[in-house]
Amino acid sequence: MFKILDLGKNILRSNVSRLPFPYKLTFAVTYWCNYRCKTCNIWERRPKDELSLEDIQRFFRKSPSFNWIDFTGGEVWLRRDFVEIVRSAVTNCPNLYSVHFPTNGFMTDRIVSGVEKIVEMKAPKLTVTVSVDGDEAVNDQVRGIKGGWRHQMDTYKALSKLRGVEVYLGMTLSSLNAEQYDKAFAAAKQEAPWLTHKGFHINVAHESAHYYGNSGMVLIQDKNRIRREVKRYLALRGPSLDPVNWIERRYLKHADKYLETGATPIRCHALRSSCFVNPWGEVYPCGMFDRKIAGLRDHDFDMGAIWNLDKTKQLQQEIWDYQCPQCWTPCEANQSLLGNLLGQHNRRVQARGLPGNAPT
Repeated sequence: MFKILDLGKNILRSNVSRLPFPYKLTFAVTYWCNYRCKTCNIWERRPKDELSLEDIQRFFRKSPSFNWIDFTGGEVWLRRDFVEIVRSAVTNCPNLYSVHFPTNGFMTDRIVSGVEKIVEMKAPKLTVTVSVDGDEAVNDQVRGIKGGWRHQMDTYKALSKLRGVEVYLGMTLSSLNAEQYDKAFAAAKQEAPWLTHKGFHINVAHESAHYYGNSGMVLIQDKNRIRREVKRYLALRGPSLDPVNWIERRYLKHADKYLETGATPIRCHALRSSCFVNPWGEVYPCGMFDRKIAGLRDHDFDMGAIWNLDKTKQLQQEIWDYQCPQCWTPCEANQSLLGNLLGQHNRRVQARGLPGNAPT
């Protein structure tokens, strides 16, 4: 109970001021990936000198005040020490409430075995998202691995049987799979009859030089097709009092505004409530803004020291003033929504267009 109260305190505080330490961390623990997605170029990298387990353990010992950690990649399960990475966070962060990570779902046995071990750590809220970008044919085309969908569904079904973890399917909308949600849902439901629309998470494809390495790919060539899909899914999902559903619906409503205007629809909480760390320990505002702040290795793995640098505060002000690439990815949108509970940071903006699109 104390952990969720501490998270709630930080969320409320973020509505009125910059926090003295980020309550949310997005941590890319590796850029190795065994898929070949057409929306992302991370898989083309052959990274070296990523943070070791000992580095990461030191990081969480020196920076223990996170409430919410999203581990990501690459594919997190290509790190054979991923369970121990999560253990380090859970052990060293006394107020850690939420742990989340996505997976491409290909290595079913390793993933399920690992999640079973993570469940035993008893993080208050553990969430896993299994990526799926269409029915079997579309998914395997978009994600570049024949037979991938079958592995993904096997992983989803196996994880769904575990207690102590919430499991979702995650679909990234782009021009490659626009208007494919109905087929994706029907195919998945045939495999998992218990699946509902609330069991899917929908987001919009983005470009990032320092993270995805996909700048210039023009992933949304016809934004109106994506907007129609977002609106249809929003109607299918329906309202409820569930907090997760509230955030999802708010995200989707603002996603439509983002697609229409190409502008971040509310003030972003990057470097106000959250930050991004890559596999080398380099700290960025988020996964989209290619402005490196500092390296953990150069600051004794102390996030608090980096967070309170003058350059960090100056960059946060730039972001607050919308002087950034403009995005609406859930990795940043969720804490921005929670920091805008009264709608005090909503933005009114003329359409500026997304990459490859003329404004409407």
